[in-house]
Formats: sequence, structure tokens, C-alpha cells
Amino acid sequence: MKSAFIILSGGPSKYNPKDPDRHDQSWDNFVTPPLLRSSGAELHDPATEDVHWLVYEPAYKDRWDSDTTHQKSAPTQHQHTVDIKTKRKRLNYIDLLKARAKDRGWKYEGLSLAQGFWDYINKLKSTKVSRVWFYGHARNDLWLSLDHDSSNEAVSPASSAIVTVIDIKKVAPSSFVPQKAATHPHKFFGCNTKAFAEKWASAFSVFAEGSDGKVGFEKIHDNSGKVVLSSGAEWYQYSKAVAPRLLHSKVGDQVN
Repeated sequence: MKSAFIILSGGPSKYNPKDPDRHDQSWDNFVTPPLLRSSGAELHDPATEDVHWLVYEPAYKDRWDSDTTHQKSAPTQHQHTVDIKTKRKRLNYIDLLKARAKDRGWKYEGLSLAQGFWDYINKLKSTKVSRVWFYGHARNDLWLSLDHDSSNEAVSPASSAIVTVIDIKKVAPSSFVPQKAATHPHKFFGCNTKAFAEKWASAFSVFAEGSDGKVGFEKIHDNSGKVVLSSGAEWYQYSKAVAPRLLHSKVGDQVN
């Protein structure tokens, strides 16, 4: 029986041109990387794994509504929606993502709450999870979206859109392919995912990787979907049995 390779894609905020850190200039940062990596043979072996793509849909619905209605304040973002409707012949961002998943033979699942991530793993039952990859915002916990405060600073989303470290206990270690039999590590592609990866590795006896510091998605189209380390960031691999391994530490390093 094939195992389940789960890709969890968080979503962008509504584009805010006054955001001092310029978050989420593009709507697709957290969905394009796995799509690009699937164009080669490096993502997974279809003979042993099925890809289950879990996408936090509320963020993409809100972003679509925002991008379609702010032509003057966000012309580049607005043009993305025009291209999707006229060139891609798709209704919206989510419609496009579903089509991309279908093209690749992936199992698509839209999430409306962070709890849906844990529920999805638990309902697999007889199917073991070989690995989980996450793409999105994070700060110790995994954020499935991003908000802005009255000063236009980026802040955490509502609690219903946060996959928390303390909730890792909601699934059992038996849900996963054990470390000794696994061929790929779990990876959390986001800023400040170190704490989550460390707890994940310990709880489920698997290899897990995450960042201490910020990672960048700006060059994903040039790097075949790979994120890069920002200044001062480090990328670690964790295991319950051995000490953490530092895998990347130079600014601009591509995280494979």
C-alpha cells in the first residue's frame, strides 16, 4: 500500500501596499513551490507515495476578492486575476489550484480551519503518512494566513488558522512511517519553524527540518520551487535519537 505524502499550503494575506516588510506581494508563494518541484522526478515516487495537497482555502478566497477589486492600489496583483480568468480560463485562485492538482494526479483537500489538518491525518487510518511538508507563514506555530494591524504591521491570524505546536498531540505516532523505514524527512518551509520541526521529530520519531530565522520565497521561480535562507537564518534537521544537524547557514542558500 502506498503511503501519503501530505503537503500543507498556508495562504497569503490580503495584499497591503503599506506593509513595511512587503509581505505577500504575490498570491502564490505557498502553492507554486511544490508545483514547480513536481515538474521533475525529485518531489516523490508515484509508485510508493500519493500526494495529498491540503490548501487553506479562506486565505485564497479573501485574496482573490481583494485582488479583483483593487485595480488602482494593487495593479500587479489585480493583473494576476485577469490573467487567470483570460489566459488560464479559471474562475479564481482555488479553481486554478484544483486544476493543477488534477493535472498531477494529486489528491486535493480544501481546509477551512487549522483543525482540519489534524482531522485529515486521523481519518487516513490504514494509510501511513510518509512525510509532511508545510509552506506558509510561521512563528514557532504554523500560520495558515496572515493579518495586518492598524499600523499595517503583519500579525498572526485568528487562532482557528494556526496549527500549533501544542496540538501535535492530536495525532498518534502510529500515523507515520517510522524513522527507520522513511526515505525522506518532514520539512516545514516557513520562517521560524525550528521549534515546530523539533517537536514534530520528537513526538513522531521522524526526521524533521525547519528554520531558525527567515526564509525567502522571492526566487522560487528561478530556483525550481526552492526557498532560500535570509540573512542570519539557519536550517536544521531534527531527530529524536540524535543531536540537531545544521544543514544550511549561508544567506542565499537554497533549501532542498
